[in-house]
Amino acid sequence: MDAELTEYIDIVDIEKKDTYCDEEKKYILDTLNSERLLRKKSERRSKTYDKYTKEDKKHILEELNEKRLDDQRFDIIKKRRTAKKQKYQFGIKNFYKFNHMSREYFIDINDIKKVSSRPIIMTLYYRVFGELKKKDFLIKIEIYSDKFFISDDILRVYFKGYALERERSIS
Repeated sequence: MDAELTEYIDIVDIEKKDTYCDEEKKYILDTLNSERLLRKKSERRSKTYDKYTKEDKKHILEELNEKRLDDQRFDIIKKRRTAKKQKYQFGIKNFYKFNHMSREYFIDINDIKKVSSRPIIMTLYYRVFGELKKKDFLIKIEIYSDKFFISDDILRVYFKGYALERERSIS
């Protein structure tokens, strides 16, 4: 099809024109795109890893190892937040309870997966005469801590760290 198009379009006169018809525009764009793809392919071939010195390779490996160790530490802290914590069941839902809050606030076990280092509004539950009431809080976690940082006022943000209640040992 390109051969048919090039016969129809006078390539020499294209450079002298100010306005182009649709076929000429398509031909120009196709040509430029094919040149870009060839240039990109040649750049990929030119990138070789033989250019790195032993020191560069060692430095890259050290950085990768540090990242792996950081990820491992963060996973340990993430597991420690919920491992061996007391679970409560109200109806069909399971909850964890926060320690040292003004009331006995509970968080749904499924909602813990939603908490991240970016503050989000979450619903916590508290008991009043045998029934559960809801209250919204601003909650986030920090990657270095096994506590949940909670602000009870969504407008005036002041985070305090709270841990989940530990499992009670029966003895």
